[in-house]
Amino acid sequence: MKKTMNNIGELVDSIEYRAQLIGRNQRLISGVRSTRITGILIGFICTLIIVGIPILYYSGGF
Repeated sequence: MKKTMNNIGELVDSIEYRAQLIGRNQRLISGVRSTRITGILIGFICTLIIVGIPILYYSGGF
């Protein structure tokens, strides 16, 4: 009986761990999806600043 209870306990721990991993993954995906457009816009603006200013400076734009 003790061996069966240990096996059930291990199974419950395994299921709980996997459920936590799935929940964490879903929260991460949800967070990424909700901030996707903002991140793309910030990245585009930073790229324009980092690349555009030197190009304008060395081509005589400034």
